[in-house]
Amino acid sequence: MADEMIRTQLIVAEKLVALLESGTEKFLLIDSRPFVEYNTSHILDAININCSKLMKRRLQQDKVLITELIQHSAKHKIEIDCQQEVVVYDQSSKDVTSLSPDCFLTVLLGKLEKNFSSVYLLSGGFAEFSSSFPGLCEGKSTLVPTCISQPCLPVSNIGPTRILPHLYLGCQRDVLNKVSIYHIGSLQLQNI
Repeated sequence: MADEMIRTQLIVAEKLVALLESGTEKFLLIDSRPFVEYNTSHILDAININCSKLMKRRLQQDKVLITELIQHSAKHKIEIDCQQEVVVYDQSSKDVTSLSPDCFLTVLLGKLEKNFSSVYLLSGGFAEFSSSFPGLCEGKSTLVPTCISQPCLPVSNIGPTRILPHLYLGCQRDVLNKVSIYHIGSLQLQNI
């Protein structure tokens, strides 16, 4: 596997921007992050190939072809040509050599290299690209708040939301600041 990884080249954000804006050159852009992150925000025209343990195992055992996985992940039927350039990104990888040999991205790159002539890893991943070129990303905000218990209420009303007399909806910070838990089994919560 280590010899195969030498073929994967790095591509910088500026070169990817040129590919995105040219529109003439056909290439495949793959987001290898978990679906929740992809769904929050991703680079324009990227397809998500989920990084579940099951999918990794199926790829390693050749129980699923990479081309089938790409077609299944695409929102619409796409033309797959082995001469196409493929650009893959994760959240923040800077270099192929820094990847663990057993991580999903390494397995994915290895399978892509067997089917496509040119495979690239986006240097700095989505984090670097989205900070430099936010206009070329789509989806919700790239900043996901760590604690908003009441997203439909004004910000001044931060804290746990009472659902039933002894049932509250909130986050860990709300529990530490506002609520005491007396029974976890019956989910009875009470205000301090």
